[in-house]
Amino acid sequence: MGLFKDIATPLVARNVPVIPLRPKTKIAFLNNWQELASTDLIKIEQWDREYSDANGACVAFAKPDGIWFLEIDKPGFVQTIEEQTQQKMPDTFMVRSSPGRGHFYFKQSPASMLMGNVQGRDENGKEAWSARVDNRYVVAPGSYHPTSGKKYETLRDTPILLAPDWLVQWCQSHRGEERKITASVEGAKIPRGLHDTTLTSIGGKLRQDGLEEEAIYNALVEVCEKRCENHGADYREMCRKIAKSVCRYEIAIAPPVIMGGIVLGQPTAPAQFIAPEPAKSVPYPKFPQWVMAGTSVYEGLIRPVCEKNSRYPEFMFMPAAALILNYIALKVRVEYKNIVPSFYMVLIGQKGRVIKSSSVADVIEYLHNAGVVDDASSSTRNAEGKSMVFTVGSPEGLGIEMSRTNCKNAVLYYDELSLLTSKAGIEGSSLLPQLLIMHESKKFSNTVKGRKESFNFEPGSYCASMIACTTDKNFHKQWSKMSGDSSGMDDRTFFLYQPEILASLKPYILVNTKDAAVETRKRLDKAVQQGVYCIEDSTQLEEKIGKIGVRGASRVEKLSLYFAVDLGRDSIDNECIERAIAICDYEMAAKKYLRTFEATSREGAIQNEIIQTLQRNQGAMPKRDLERIIHPIRYGLSLYNQCYFGLLKSEYITEYGTGVKNDPTQVILMRNIEEEE
Repeated sequence: MGLFKDIATPLVARNVPVIPLRPKTKIAFLNNWQELASTDLIKIEQWDREYSDANGACVAFAKPDGIWFLEIDKPGFVQTIEEQTQQKMPDTFMVRSSPGRGHFYFKQSPASMLMGNVQGRDENGKEAWSARVDNRYVVAPGSYHPTSGKKYETLRDTPILLAPDWLVQWCQSHRGEERKITASVEGAKIPRGLHDTTLTSIGGKLRQDGLEEEAIYNALVEVCEKRCENHGADYREMCRKIAKSVCRYEIAIAPPVIMGGIVLGQPTAPAQFIAPEPAKSVPYPKFPQWVMAGTSVYEGLIRPVCEKNSRYPEFMFMPAAALILNYIALKVRVEYKNIVPSFYMVLIGQKGRVIKSSSVADVIEYLHNAGVVDDASSSTRNAEGKSMVFTVGSPEGLGIEMSRTNCKNAVLYYDELSLLTSKAGIEGSSLLPQLLIMHESKKFSNTVKGRKESFNFEPGSYCASMIACTTDKNFHKQWSKMSGDSSGMDDRTFFLYQPEILASLKPYILVNTKDAAVETRKRLDKAVQQGVYCIEDSTQLEEKIGKIGVRGASRVEKLSLYFAVDLGRDSIDNECIERAIAICDYEMAAKKYLRTFEATSREGAIQNEIIQTLQRNQGAMPKRDLERIIHPIRYGLSLYNQCYFGLLKSEYITEYGTGVKNDPTQVILMRNIEEEE
């Protein structure tokens, strides 16, 4: 069990909706977290697998079965409330964030739902409390405090009580801050490109009205949600930074908030520079974790291994699906279809963090225990119907070994993609065209050599699959040698990209999955005995083919067959197709995110990299961050500057900001390459 599940489980038992936060922060990173907040244990387990070291947050909703929170920000202020009301604070569930501060949890009442979100200050203008009633959250007990590093602690482990009317009335009568932020929240829409500037201006004004950091942060979040167009998934982090920044200034001293060389809030300030709207950004691909549930490899191998180790489920699941499809090839078919379920894939992730090769090795070992996969070696005499895993440098070497071992089901595995691309880059190499031939199971032969070096596989008589691993930094450099000028490898290869948020590493713990492998073997034996699977209803696939193309539709058919087999179904039903389509939707998103464009010069390659980096960062980012990612010194500053200013001159990108303190130079993408094709 990860930290997040440990935090969330006791809360959902109390019917408190939760979401994950970035590790050791108060920042929600899921887009539309208000819609995603959940009390579903299955969802909690999924989040725990994806973000095991995440902090947690409890979410308030103004509905009859909802929860709301009274946050005390000033030590000892509970006594102030009790003195003013002559009432004792109810003995409800309570969490301490730091000494004298914390959260009281209450069930919603009609009065609290009508009250809404309110905040208040003490006589010195310091934020003292806030009522978080609707679409607000507090950090959950068990999470790490971002400043002190200590855990939020359950101070009173009692039932969550109904909010008393006297407390709601007190909050309403002390809602001094609400009036100050209403105008900001109800203003005109803020176009993309002006978010940072406008929110900083609003935050500075709220600071001078006497608000403290947390109240300013909450106000900016509400402004962003209601007024900022296309604010992106990280808007809360932006609001937090602005709130922290403006609170460096003392109240009653107008803070010199400078953006674009202009002092905001001054009556004599010149007309504000309006930053242009960035070109459409490329969203980060997110693998549909739900598709794995119920399959034998997930329940028997992936879930138990990932619960105890630094593994990402999809980095085990997709290789397992590819290997199983390879094994059932020529043994199982889809009715009225001529499918050879070959599957090429590249696993892409940070070196030492995503654990790609070890994940594939765990899958191979599991399916070896199931008796369906073996590593090919010089001692192998006969494949005996199993899938054989090869690492060879030439198609001729593969063909010879397949012929020698009577292997009809071959898997090429490269734990480093560079091992494959180095062979493909050799002048005169036939590797790429032969890989295309093998993917389609076309005639694969070499009969001009001597008897020991000849082989001959007729069309449809074999199945070849490929799995390769590489780092996120090396992917484009390596894959460009494979994808080349319309080579066809892009269309035939599935890319699995690392999650956006990477979990912390854990020491490896061995999990015994040998008994579970027996269940996988049973399902495969059942499929082989059945022989033929029919598609119950092809409507979903027919509706999708226009978007995903013929090769995409073929991939859906292959994966649908896998799901039918590994879920123990007798036919390919709508659920199998739905799961397969979800994976292919992910494939399209990953390829769009990772897309490389053909460049005929070094200058073009660098300019492509600049554009793609901006695409992956919502179309705009500080210039210094862009340069940290690209590292201009790698290319030589003269060449890099030539490339960068070439993009500026051609209006692919533009800059704004002076580059001085509090006004960093921003780079904005104005045109996407796709629009020029």
